[in-house]
Amino acid sequence: MGSLPNRFAGSPPTERQASSGLSILIVGGGIAGLGFAIEAHRKGHDVRIIDRRPHFDDYGDMIGIGDSALRSMEHWPGFLDECQKSPFAKTMSLDAFSYEDRRIGELGKGLGMSRAEFHSLLHQYAQRVGVPIRYSARAVDYFETDEGAGVVLENGEEITADIVAAADGIGSRSWRLVAGTKEQPISSGFAMFRSTFPVELALQNPLVAKGLAGADVVSRLYFGPGAHLVMGKTPKDMIWMLTHKDDGNSEEDWAKPANPKDALPYVKDWAPWLQELVKVTPNDGVVDFKLMWRNPRETWVSPKARVVQIGDAAHTFLPTSASGATMALEDGLSLAALLHLSGKKDAPLALRVQNKLRFERVTCAQKMGFKNRENYHNTDWDAAARDPSSVLKMVDRWVTSHDPERYAYEMYEKCAAHIVSGGDESFQNTNTPPGHTFKLWTVAELLALADRGERIVDDGDWS
Repeated sequence: MGSLPNRFAGSPPTERQASSGLSILIVGGGIAGLGFAIEAHRKGHDVRIIDRRPHFDDYGDMIGIGDSALRSMEHWPGFLDECQKSPFAKTMSLDAFSYEDRRIGELGKGLGMSRAEFHSLLHQYAQRVGVPIRYSARAVDYFETDEGAGVVLENGEEITADIVAAADGIGSRSWRLVAGTKEQPISSGFAMFRSTFPVELALQNPLVAKGLAGADVVSRLYFGPGAHLVMGKTPKDMIWMLTHKDDGNSEEDWAKPANPKDALPYVKDWAPWLQELVKVTPNDGVVDFKLMWRNPRETWVSPKARVVQIGDAAHTFLPTSASGATMALEDGLSLAALLHLSGKKDAPLALRVQNKLRFERVTCAQKMGFKNRENYHNTDWDAAARDPSSVLKMVDRWVTSHDPERYAYEMYEKCAAHIVSGGDESFQNTNTPPGHTFKLWTVAELLALADRGERIVDDGDWS
């Protein structure tokens, strides 16, 4: 990737705040790490990234980025313009269909992109603004002192900074320092077949070609009994992602191949062309990924508040939330602003404020993903025929209307006073569903409700 022309070479320079004197080490160059690096650099912080991979080569299915993560990117000259050149960006929202191929309506809008392309743009933009990235640097341990924090690499080398952001995903070694122990993942009861392959292979099948006729770019969500399928087509790629009941054969491993024929039983009563789409998928072109989940954790910050977890290192999402990438980006936008306010001297306080501002919002968004999945897999078709809006919801308004950067600036002083006073100063978040009284939940509780066929009912406005 490094030898390719940088798409932002001719973009105007980013307007950067005065230097804060704060050094930040970001462990992990995924969406969370790169997004935070760009925004932290804009806020005047001294940022660098390390990543365990020898180079970036991200997998490439579809993701959606919500408006809440896009607002601050308007201050990244040229970035959103390049995003809008993506084929999916021109069509997103998703069109919703029944498994019999009957169109229901349109789901909410957002920035739709190939994950690989979005990650590539973040990488190029980080390079453009001058964020150093060191590859083949695997962090095997985290540590902190009163004055800073650091990581130990596989070769024994130590790298230190004033603040360390653990953006190295669910396998992050920061758990030992932040939480004491690593919580074991819990099966969500479902798995996901994921495939991306050349579109010309799909269009060689007459039924598939007919089902996809009429548009160069297609993005759809199909509701089925006990399963749902997200499907995308561009002039280059054919993409499909089928969420289904976990039969025990799936693994939590993106790299482990599966046989596409194993997906056929889950679509046996679906429209014939959708079954054909699965059949024409190359044998080496699909993985069956076990969708594991973890209970919400209230603590994302180390005891001395020199290490903070962001993205998947702090919180995992079911794909049906359509918010995993959005929340990872929100984390970085919020944290960069809080550190701008705190400065180097009070950086640990900023990390504790970050934890307080983000936890309840993220936990509600995680629950939203579970609700969506139950809705997709148990669709009331009579109700949908009477009122399509009853199923045409993916990301709620309380999510999309939020501005994490502005919220950080507005809430920092009040939240900091609450923390410093030991709770004597009152503080209440306003970035969750309006009228909702936050209650902590566990994965086991939500799965038990689903097993009993009960809907999750919450107070407040989740629309």
